[in-house]
Amino acid sequence: MRDRVGRVRRVRDASLAAALAALVSGVVAAAPARAVEQGEEVKWDQARVTQYAVDLNAAIGAATQALRQSPLQSAPQQRTVWFEMKEDLRLLRNTASHLQTELQAGAGLEETRATFARIETLRHDAEEIGRKSMIPAPVMDALVKAGAIHNQMRPYYYGKK
Repeated sequence: MRDRVGRVRRVRDASLAAALAALVSGVVAAAPARAVEQGEEVKWDQARVTQYAVDLNAAIGAATQALRQSPLQSAPQQRTVWFEMKEDLRLLRNTASHLQTELQAGAGLEETRATFARIETLRHDAEEIGRKSMIPAPVMDALVKAGAIHNQMRPYYYGKK
């Protein structure tokens, strides 16, 4: 019985990890992305991008907190992946906080593009780790929210496709 429950949990957790990878990668951005798909140029909006940065920082903070509250994985290989995810979230939080501070201080597109690109790189690293790990639902929900906010910011940094 106990072995069966463990198998069910492993399958459920693996399904959650797969869903995370699909959701984080495939989240469709809101209005700015639709404008990009239609071929319209997305103009820099300092106030909006700054608010997105605040929201992104809060969402990454929520993901970090959810990860800290989740129990460590028991298998040695999963523990390593777990610690890698924790480190990536720490780096994401620091970088998102820096982006928020810079935007609030009035830095614009050119000054913050490298920081935004670094967040994107860290996000992709975290997604790869997430594909290897069994991520609990609260952590996954917070990561999906952060990914959606990040996607809303992309058109402002990269313009139309």
